[in-house]
Amino acid sequence: MTSTPAHPASKTLVLLVDDQPIVAAALQRLLASFADIELIATQDADTGFSLALSRRPDVILQDLMMPGVDGMEQIVRIRANPDLADTPLVVLSSHADAATKEQCFGAGANDYLVKLPDALELVARIRYHARMGRAQRDRDRAMRSLADSQSELVRRNAEVDAANRRLFEMNEALGQETQEHRERFAEVGALGAKLGRAQDLDEVMDQALRLARSFTDADAGSIWMVGTGGIRLVYTQNDTLEAALGSGERLPLADVVLPRDSSSIAGYVASTGKLLRIDDVHHLDNSLPYRFRPQIDVQTGYHTRSMLVAPLRDGRDEVIGVLQLINARGRGKVPVDVAVFTAGDEAALTLFASMASLALERARLVRSVILRTIATAEMRDPTETGAHVQRVAECSVAMYDRWSALHNVGDSERHRRRDELRIAAMLHDVGKVAIPDRILKKPGKLDDAEYRHMQTHSVLGGRLFADASTPYDEAAYEVAIHHHDKWDGTGYPGGVDAAMIAAMPVEIESNPVAKPLRGLEIPLFARIVAVADVYDALTSKRAYKDPWTAEQVTEFLRKESGRHFDPELVDIALELEGYFRSVRLRFP
Repeated sequence: MTSTPAHPASKTLVLLVDDQPIVAAALQRLLASFADIELIATQDADTGFSLALSRRPDVILQDLMMPGVDGMEQIVRIRANPDLADTPLVVLSSHADAATKEQCFGAGANDYLVKLPDALELVARIRYHARMGRAQRDRDRAMRSLADSQSELVRRNAEVDAANRRLFEMNEALGQETQEHRERFAEVGALGAKLGRAQDLDEVMDQALRLARSFTDADAGSIWMVGTGGIRLVYTQNDTLEAALGSGERLPLADVVLPRDSSSIAGYVASTGKLLRIDDVHHLDNSLPYRFRPQIDVQTGYHTRSMLVAPLRDGRDEVIGVLQLINARGRGKVPVDVAVFTAGDEAALTLFASMASLALERARLVRSVILRTIATAEMRDPTETGAHVQRVAECSVAMYDRWSALHNVGDSERHRRRDELRIAAMLHDVGKVAIPDRILKKPGKLDDAEYRHMQTHSVLGGRLFADASTPYDEAAYEVAIHHHDKWDGTGYPGGVDAAMIAAMPVEIESNPVAKPLRGLEIPLFARIVAVADVYDALTSKRAYKDPWTAEQVTEFLRKESGRHFDPELVDIALELEGYFRSVRLRFP
């Protein structure tokens, strides 16, 4: 099942199985002027079956009336072979009666032509079935890759659970240590177990940093991840700077890359794998290879002093990132301006970093599965990129945070729902993988029938998550289906439910008729993603347009408030527009 086609990817290979040489000669003449089509022919069914297995044609043209193995038996034999089950098969026959056609379609034929057809019709059908066959194979490969990654994810989750158990066992073995140490390790164990519940990479980083700061009482912190160009600052938190923000404001995302070497503090930890505990970064011994880099402090007006910096390692014990805690506050025991991290903080962070590493590695696997799925869609639709979905997800989470604050949502529920929203937002357009290329890649304006077909991507995406078994599936289902429903009820697909989806055929060309959804009937996450998705589309360059200015975007959002979009979410998006611009810089 791993052999590959021998023909060039640029040509469509057609296999003709027909016992009449005159038919092969006629088809060779019909197809001779079409440079993108290559025809191979045989008069024998067994030889045709062998050629189908060895050459893997894009389309098989099969005669019915043949000596030995007849055409109907050949269709059944081809469909029973897992390597050929999805190969498009077109029957060529002199019989035009309905009963024969019904038998052929029942056996697994994709199409039926009375020979010999007109050349243009034949080529059009060959190209259509070849394109559909390739799209099916692309989807099958993506689903197999997704299944493999999910199996790996289950294994990594088991590793996280095992690490949690080991930590609690270590805590039990520390009975000879002081009560303070036992309480600290118990606290770290409880926090590590809490960290293991998040699935999305950004949410794991947010919680890992927040939890590490809580048991060390650090004012600020950051996470750096190792990449091909060095180490990148990927997540920051800062209580002092956040306290100075106005209502609805957020700290902009910073995009800083440092060499993975000993010249900086984070670079030293990333390159050596050694933990650092520094009382004052401005008074480092000259013999040390690393130096504090004050650029971020200069940009933000912050004053960094004490640091506790730990490596994050993967399952192979390789450093994948750095967890950096900044400015100890002394747990209220000493003035803030002289507090330093303690040996107890160092021991606790060492244990927590091992748990955070496992959670991060698992979350990176989740993210890679999602981005692999998006990459499959990107092969079909150039606008559906990894950067686009990460911008939509980040802006959606920022809007949900602000909405949660306005609606008094508790921290526990907010963090849980953020995790679900980010994953759902990244998968909002996954249904586009089922839209034919002739529509998805059409350079001009779609006609009415094509536009209705394009709209089915929302229902087709929702169908992937219809048998929801987790809150993540439920969120992805709601967002995929309803992110094009509009506040005033004029969007699509409306009140489609699971029963309607289950009753739909595999191939659909328009959404089922359903009751319009309007206002608060549309799920919250879908209303949020609707704003974030359109905002990103307007501010992105496309082949047919330049990015809109901030003034144009503001005018459009205000105009569509109460029509396309939830008015409250439009107000929130406009409050966060400065943050949205930093998101684009972070994910260009």
